[in-house]
Amino acid sequence: MGAESPMYGSGTGSGRRRALLAAIGILVIVPLVGVIVYLSGEARSEDSAGRPHPTSTPTPVAVAPPAPITTGPHPSSCEALYSPAMVAAFGDLVLNPAWVKGADAGVRRGTDDPELGALIDGSADKLTCVWGSAAGGSGTGVSTNLVWVTPEQSAAVQARLVAAGMNCYEELGGMRCIVEGVNAGGTQGESHFLRDGIWLATRYVNAGPDGYTHDMVANIWAGA
Repeated sequence: MGAESPMYGSGTGSGRRRALLAAIGILVIVPLVGVIVYLSGEARSEDSAGRPHPTSTPTPVAVAPPAPITTGPHPSSCEALYSPAMVAAFGDLVLNPAWVKGADAGVRRGTDDPELGALIDGSADKLTCVWGSAAGGSGTGVSTNLVWVTPEQSAAVQARLVAAGMNCYEELGGMRCIVEGVNAGGTQGESHFLRDGIWLATRYVNAGPDGYTHDMVANIWAGA
């Protein structure tokens, strides 16, 4: 740059003043830099910790539900769910053979979905109805859980079924959801029905007479 400006003067006194001012500036700037760094770091921490992250996972269904309050039907046994014609249609399969009560039977749920299965397992108010061979496990059978649920649980179950890709539609005064497929083990699928605080969850493998769910609905809501 050119010559020093006259307004600042010249000589030793002027140099000392400039050095003093520079030192004061450094003392002021350093704490400010520290505050800025701290605040910016705090903002980043709050932003990363507090911001919700979207997920495509269906909302989990509550486990160990409270006892639902229902004024609807309350059958006390599996036998009450089926007409004589439906029992005859099962042929050699029998209702609740002794072997299905074993802990390792693996056929006591009406669904393969882990969240819905947890709700079934956690319910204290349900019926478990299994059609299978009297001789033991085989590649053929039907498992139905009748579970009493609250309105909130019923809505959560339906949302889970829709999220799982099942075909859901209104039928027989309630909501029906179904899915079926064929693999090396044969034909298998699930049928779910929700109405008046009752959830009928059915899983079947190479079995299941036509009209199975309709027959249960007709017996549970007889005269309705």
